[in-house]
Amino acid sequence: MYKENHPIRYLLMMAAAALLTGCVATKTVTIKSSPEGAAIFVNGQQQAGIPPITTQLEFQPDTATYDVTAKLRGFQDGRATISYMPKEQTEYVVTLERYRKNVKLTSVPDGATVFLNGQQAGTTPLTKELVFDDAEQPIEVTFKKDGYKDAKTNISYQPSERTEYVVTLERYRKNVKLTSVPDGATVFLNGQQAGITPLTKELVFDGAEQPIELTFRKDGYKDAKTNVSYQPSQKTDYSVILEKVETVSIELLSIEPQQTDKGVKLALVRKPTLAYLETIERSPNVASVTRVTANEDNSVSIDTPVVSPTEDVLLFGEFVEEEKGLTYCNLQKQKIGASAKTRLTYGKYLDSFPAFTPDGKKVVFSSNRTGSNLILWIVDAEKTLGIGMLTHTLAEDFAPSVSQETNNNLVVFESNPPNAEEPQIWSVSLDGGMETQLREGEYPQISPDCRKILFIRPDKITKKKQLWLMNIEGSGETQLTQNTDYEIFSARWSPDGKRIVYASDEGLDSQKRHNRDIWLMTPDGSKRTQLTTNGSYDDSPCWDSKAEYIYFRSNRGGAWNIWRIKPILAAQ
Repeated sequence: MYKENHPIRYLLMMAAAALLTGCVATKTVTIKSSPEGAAIFVNGQQQAGIPPITTQLEFQPDTATYDVTAKLRGFQDGRATISYMPKEQTEYVVTLERYRKNVKLTSVPDGATVFLNGQQAGTTPLTKELVFDDAEQPIEVTFKKDGYKDAKTNISYQPSERTEYVVTLERYRKNVKLTSVPDGATVFLNGQQAGITPLTKELVFDGAEQPIELTFRKDGYKDAKTNVSYQPSQKTDYSVILEKVETVSIELLSIEPQQTDKGVKLALVRKPTLAYLETIERSPNVASVTRVTANEDNSVSIDTPVVSPTEDVLLFGEFVEEEKGLTYCNLQKQKIGASAKTRLTYGKYLDSFPAFTPDGKKVVFSSNRTGSNLILWIVDAEKTLGIGMLTHTLAEDFAPSVSQETNNNLVVFESNPPNAEEPQIWSVSLDGGMETQLREGEYPQISPDCRKILFIRPDKITKKKQLWLMNIEGSGETQLTQNTDYEIFSARWSPDGKRIVYASDEGLDSQKRHNRDIWLMTPDGSKRTQLTTNGSYDDSPCWDSKAEYIYFRSNRGGAWNIWRIKPILAAQ
């Protein structure tokens, strides 16, 4: 009756009775894993095959339950217990969990890109769930940031309670020793001044292969550059040999006649010139060379010089360029042997081409004081009072030469009348009066005996400037030079009339380039002698009153100055 009314309870009672009495009970079970593919262990004994595994389990009093373990790489062991009861339960699923933990990754400084086993994961500071292959298998974490060395660390599941990881990023650094030959060069790192050689310096690099540009700079030498990289890290000594600078380019500002659609006109002309920094003169025809003025500014241009016929006083123009673009030139006076100079003329005008009267008391010069065109003016050599006009036309009058005979007031000059196609030579008296046209030509110079005029005229065919002579009234033209591959500039008589000094680009510098030098010849065009051979730009020569020295403009040394040489003169 009990069996029919309570079948389940009856079966349990019977199973328990069987166990209590030592009887063996069996049931067939199927064991699965989630995920699939785990190895199954029953009471520590691995079961053959891959789940699902079906096996018959015997239940005795001493084995009332079975312990089932599932093992799979990358997962924590899964566990389950199988009992005889309930008997109808025959399928068991063992669930395995991955090795996981949430970690916080930070770097000093922030902003590093994080890679987990080579895969980009984010930027610090970063919170991330990590999944491990097993409890002891680490994940390699790499931190990358521009300008810093990569930082690596391994994170394992164990200890599971550790969740914060911090790395300090290290810059690419190395101490280097920087030297130069010669010493004393200023070192610039990527344009920033760092010190003077010899220099020991810690360099910080933006990357292992990112170089730092080093510039070594020393006056009188060319800049030397080299790149220093972090790799090879063991290389720490860097040395450069500085190459001495021989030449520099310097601009010359001058007033010169230029061809325009309205004829020849005076204009401010800018042209690059080559200057040798070495100032010595190796010419066998010169006993000495001396700098007279003290200009150190290579942006300042100096105009044509002249020496007083009665005392050791030098006169020259000096250009000034203002920030607003205005350019002017005033006459400067300097006693030879002194470095100080004083202004003879004032105002923002173009005062240039000075010439002394025979007594040294007056100066004739060219200026645009009353308009756009330059005309001739006269001023007291000792004071600036009483400046007066000498010519009064619409022409451009410049480059005057004053007769050095005390009883002769003749002035000859270069002039560009309106619409003139070529520069012309005119004359006027110091006392004023009508101007007289003589010939076409440039840069006229009256001979000491006031019988001849030396001037320059370009050849009609070659266009090369040639040296000419004519009588004082303009007759009897004679061509002194027949050069075809060089030119003649700014010729002047010696005080005794026995020699002519001039500038010419006939000579060659050490690099076989034509450059302007100072030369001598006799009035018949013979006995040409090169006086300067420096390689710099030498021009605008003039004599002192004793014919002992020749003064000239030069950019030797790297700035425009007036220099003088003592020529070795052969007996005439």
